Amino acid sequence: MTAVVSTDRPSETGDLKYLVYSSVATRPMSHTDLESILFTARRHNLQAGITGALLYRSNCFIQFLEGPPSEIDSLMESICADDRHARVRVLVVERAVERSFADWRMGFGAPADTRPTGVEGVRDSFDDLTSSSDDAVVRQAAEDFSIWFKVKEGSRLS
Repeated sequence: MTAVVSTDRPSETGDLKYLVYSSVATRPMSHTDLESILFTARRHNLQAGITGALLYRSNCFIQFLEGPPSEIDSLMESICADDRHARVRVLVVERAVERSFADWRMGFGAPADTRPTGVEGVRDSFDDLTSSSDDAVVRQAAEDFSIWFKVKEGSRLS
């Protein structure tokens, strides 16, 4: 996968909204399905000033979004109404002054399924991100996946 460079379109007020959500796909997503989602997202996000990353594994989506608050809210309304998503759960929402994914209109990763490592602190699934009710665990998991994605994509570009 190649990262897509954003247009550096500023937010309306200088404030950004950072939002992470998870959802369960209502059916298994084929490579063609995922390409269609990404094509649409990248075209929309370019116009809306949204950047972020989408991860898909084991029929589960995790998406990191950042951009003008009104655009993020509008996009989330569309995602919640999209029949490809079920059990949409907002995991993290906060104000940001700087983008974490400035170079991606919508980066994409499909981490391979892994076997449990048995090593504490090593993330081997989306489970703690999507199932935990502990905000600190969810926030840490979201941050870990964000870092994983940026490192992975950075190594592909060098």
